Amino acid sequence: MQGEFLRLLFLQAHLETESHFTATGMPPQRNQSDSFSFNRSALYQSLKSKVGLAAAKEAALLINLNVVGCDIVAAPVHTPSHSPLLLHLLLSHNLPLPRFH
Repeated sequence: MQGEFLRLLFLQAHLETESHFTATGMPPQRNQSDSFSFNRSALYQSLKSKVGLAAAKEAALLINLNVVGCDIVAAPVHTPSHSPLLLHLLLSHNLPLPRFH
């Protein structure tokens, strides 16, 4: 992920952590207490994971869409038997025919 996008995710995590602390009645301390820093970093990692998973799913979906539209596996084509050609070559060179038991 690009740096600017990660900064946006960090800002979002910071704002959500402040909102969480305000909602629970504990004022967010500007000096970044250990509890605030821990909660913010946990939320930041969670946001990065969710965005990364969404990006991976999108990439997989795009790959699957490309595969569905094209024929990767061709229908099996049976090669014709070369026996008549070989028989003609054997006869033209006066070679004995093979014997099968």
